[in-house]
Amino acid sequence: MKISSRLIIAFFIFISGCSSTISSDFLMPAASVNSISCIAVLPLKNNTQDPNAGNVLSDILSIDLMKHNDFNVMDRMEVERVFRERDIYTPDGISPDDAAGMGIILGVQAVFAGEVTQYFYKPSSLPTQGAVPTIQMKLSLIDTATGQVLWTGTGTFTPSGLIAEGTTPITDVAQEGIEALLDSFYNGISPRFESPSRVCWYDPNTIFSRVIVARPQIPQSPRAPQAAQPAPRPAPTAQQRVASVGRPQVQVPRAKVSILNASGNPRASMLVGVTLIKDKINVVNVSTEKFVKPKTIVYYRANYYEQALHVAGLLRKMPQLVESPTYQWDITVMIGKDLR
Repeated sequence: MKISSRLIIAFFIFISGCSSTISSDFLMPAASVNSISCIAVLPLKNNTQDPNAGNVLSDILSIDLMKHNDFNVMDRMEVERVFRERDIYTPDGISPDDAAGMGIILGVQAVFAGEVTQYFYKPSSLPTQGAVPTIQMKLSLIDTATGQVLWTGTGTFTPSGLIAEGTTPITDVAQEGIEALLDSFYNGISPRFESPSRVCWYDPNTIFSRVIVARPQIPQSPRAPQAAQPAPRPAPTAQQRVASVGRPQVQVPRAKVSILNASGNPRASMLVGVTLIKDKINVVNVSTEKFVKPKTIVYYRANYYEQALHVAGLLRKMPQLVESPTYQWDITVMIGKDLR
């Protein structure tokens, strides 16, 4: 049962010069935020005509979160570094639907994601007033372990007052508006403090240690004891290796791997994602399939069989391997109910 606590706030801040209309809604009990310490701000989805709107508001949001010391916030430069390392490019921002998966790749417990729908100077009908900067945005705090949206807020920000001389910088309105939007979030949670000396740094070994230690659902496959010569990989069955007989061995680049969760368990994608990332697999996408599938299948593009076989060997049980050009990425792990 979804527990909803809705708060509608209208701010008319004449001293600071910003008028904000804000809607704030906790979709889960506010106490669910208490266990979260390390978060990241994802590039906001930009649905405006201004190509810089998403990045500008993402930077302002990240800085404001750092100032409050309520969470340890992964630096935006570190977020970009990890994405570059994994060949993830987000020129138009990240859709909220993909936010939890991106949080898994970053190794954080929660992410702020959202979209910008207005970011422009609206012409004024008053001769004494310059163009009016107008911003509209939506934010969500998403738990990466479960994919659940914990809180969501929307805001529309403009300068306050009927008459203004000149044009107020739109970045000033954005700064004050985001502060007001986050205040509505802070007012709904218990007081908390994270030491500013602690930082969120990409390290799935430490970020997800509690998950890796206690994850009975998808343990790693047992490793062969170390020897002078590496143990050969097990030969696949005829069903596992579809349309791969007789293929010449060629050099292929490192595979970009996508995780598609069709198990019905929202935690399954996180557990599989951490397992692959710990083994240096280049996970570039994590998302959820619309329909539950009974069996786990690893799909791969031509010439990526060997890397797909290695990925499959990291899972609890050897899944079927199928060559298919249907999916966007080099290898797609379709998690079925057998890995719940």
